[in-house]
Amino acid sequence: MKLTLKIQDRVGQIRTVRSQGETMMLGEGSGHPGAVLSKRDNTFWLESIDAANPVRLGDQKIVSGEFLFGPTLTIGNLSIQVERETDADSDFTESTGWLTQAPIGRQMLELSKRAARTPLTIYLEGETGTGKEVLARQIHEWSLLAGGPFIALNCGALSASLAESELFGHIRGSFTGAVRDRTGACLKAHQGTLFLDEIGDLSADLQVKLLRFLESGEVRPVGSDQVLKAKARILCATHKPLGRLVEDGKFRRDLYFRLASVVIKLPSLNDRPEDIPFLAQRFAHEFKKTLTQSALDRLLRHPWSGNVRELRHAIERAATLSITDRPSLFAEDFEFISHGLQDEFTQNSSDEIHPDRLLTLKEMERKMLLKALKRARGHRGVAAELLGIARSTLFEMLKRHQVVSPRTIEILADEAS
Repeated sequence: MKLTLKIQDRVGQIRTVRSQGETMMLGEGSGHPGAVLSKRDNTFWLESIDAANPVRLGDQKIVSGEFLFGPTLTIGNLSIQVERETDADSDFTESTGWLTQAPIGRQMLELSKRAARTPLTIYLEGETGTGKEVLARQIHEWSLLAGGPFIALNCGALSASLAESELFGHIRGSFTGAVRDRTGACLKAHQGTLFLDEIGDLSADLQVKLLRFLESGEVRPVGSDQVLKAKARILCATHKPLGRLVEDGKFRRDLYFRLASVVIKLPSLNDRPEDIPFLAQRFAHEFKKTLTQSALDRLLRHPWSGNVRELRHAIERAATLSITDRPSLFAEDFEFISHGLQDEFTQNSSDEIHPDRLLTLKEMERKMLLKALKRARGHRGVAAELLGIARSTLFEMLKRHQVVSPRTIEILADEAS
């Protein structure tokens, strides 16, 4: 990452200087600088060199301290503004993590880029697999806080008993198993970005505590009487509209408005079909394969309910199982998506032998879990919605029944055949 220096002299003339690295001298000239700006770990640090001519921010003298990009500094008669250069530009086919050639995708990224450079909270709404965390990381890189940490937390994967600790931390001995102090995500994200995925799964009491953090920056670790302070930019996401959860009384209205200063809707893959060949070829290239036109035609006909994640998984599976020395993938390599997945499991062999046998509650739960995962094609968020349960509850069921991944689901499907 390079730095750009915009210098305005006493008569208003502006000149631009670009650094060759992540250190820059600020002042009348490189021979007699008034301050030095350098990167330390994930932050930038500003130090005045000339005590007689220190850096000023408004009426405040800066001797040494952490530097935040944006404000105009004064050294002598010069006004100086330091900006970051990123590799991101208007070409969203190469320079961003969230890749697109489609107009709807470009419009979404342009909005994201503009919003990133503001202090506003951003809510990302999109179906499972549309790349919400990828976009959140890109927004962080575009923002004025890119030098700080990016902390991602999946609220849907948190058990009710540990969610508060993950968010706000805990002190040693605060509960059974708390053998040492733990720093929560809010404090880890200080001077950076905190991304809360599936925020709609947070319990009502945690919603209250998160609202307090947004309003005051106050964090109190579990079991502690000490209130700590943190400052982080909040991004959040859900796979279903958060406004609907507000209307259903499942999410606080005041918290929603604090989180959704800017709402960005991620288009599904079916909304941008021109991106399917583009992304598919990129994924195939990762596995040293190319796609023939017949393969692309097959992929274009498939309804991608799992979006980009499902597309990438399909390419990975086809490339891994295809003939090793064959450089191209053909339509027949994607036969596993041609017929779709069965909606129902067949009867378990034990049920065929004993048709009158009643299933135990544990067996019934396992069958329903596998059935939901089958319908959702291994996507856990969709499976939780089909079952009418929170994602955290689904994760507890997965652990209880030792179902750990979509590939495991495929293996476990043999139980029902």
